[in-house]
Amino acid sequence: MIKKDKIDLQQPVMVGSHDVKLDADYAEWIAEVKHRYRSAQVKAAVKVNAEKLLWNWQMGRDLVQKKAEERWGAGIVEQVSLDLRREFPDSSNFSARNLWYMKQWYLFYTENMEKLKQLVSEMLPSDEKHTKRLMNKTRDK
Repeated sequence: MIKKDKIDLQQPVMVGSHDVKLDADYAEWIAEVKHRYRSAQVKAAVKVNAEKLLWNWQMGRDLVQKKAEERWGAGIVEQVSLDLRREFPDSSNFSARNLWYMKQWYLFYTENMEKLKQLVSEMLPSDEKHTKRLMNKTRDK
């Protein structure tokens, strides 16, 4: 059994070669590469979450627009849950409770869309105020 030494992940590790020369430029470059990778990981997670939210929205929409309970019976959400969990056993997103929440989420936002638009527009500054604020920020720099 080979025991590995702990490596300080903040410091570059020197390979066993006489052809490698680590300097400040290398340290700066590798730090930037690590930063870009972490940034890519965050962006990927955000995209995955956005796609999951879209899927949840669409699932709720489907249950509402297809009038699933009227069309296929009161237990249809539970049946959908079973079918999806069987097909995607590693996902915890398909419980009947989650599917009901997706439907409720869709209904809430579609029924309250006009109220939400009005609320958002009241919270946002008018174009004139916004333009003045941007000009002041630019001038101060």
